[in-house]
Amino acid sequence: MEFNYALLVKYLIGSLSSEEMEEVMRWRDLSAENETVFSEVLRLRLSWNTAKYADNERIDMALEKVNARIARSLLKYAAVILLLVSFSAVGWNYFKPETYMTIALGDSEGVKKVTLDDGSIVWLRGNSVLKIPQSFSAVNRTVSLQGEAFFDIAKNASPCKEKHSLTSQRMLIHYLSLLPIM
Repeated sequence: MEFNYALLVKYLIGSLSSEEMEEVMRWRDLSAENETVFSEVLRLRLSWNTAKYADNERIDMALEKVNARIARSLLKYAAVILLLVSFSAVGWNYFKPETYMTIALGDSEGVKKVTLDDGSIVWLRGNSVLKIPQSFSAVNRTVSLQGEAFFDIAKNASPCKEKHSLTSQRMLIHYLSLLPIM
């Protein structure tokens, strides 16, 4: 079989068609000497491709592409972390438990006058407990009462709400006497 060695040159530059590649493979399988020649051609092709892509400009471009991909990934992770921290902070501020000041009177104590931050006045009777938030929100003014009290609510666009174990009600000026259900 007469072999066209120009096919090996075409193989070196990577311009073989599939039929020509099959012919080169058949030629390679004919003898051990052909196998050795093909191995040397293959080694030359690989070293030529390595040398072709080994210049500093190509290496720098490849490194820039990799660094750009890494930077984009880092920006994505930073954005996700920033969102999580932001949502956590907003959620904490929205759902954080309010701190209350508790005023409790014993059985033997008489009436005690308490002035709230909003200007409302509460007269607590003996054996009563009043829980007041450290500061009222702009939306509503809520207190918790167990026992008896008289409320003189300061003028405000939003009326005060009183909570106890029996009900929750809006008040403008109100006297409460709450007895626990036994």
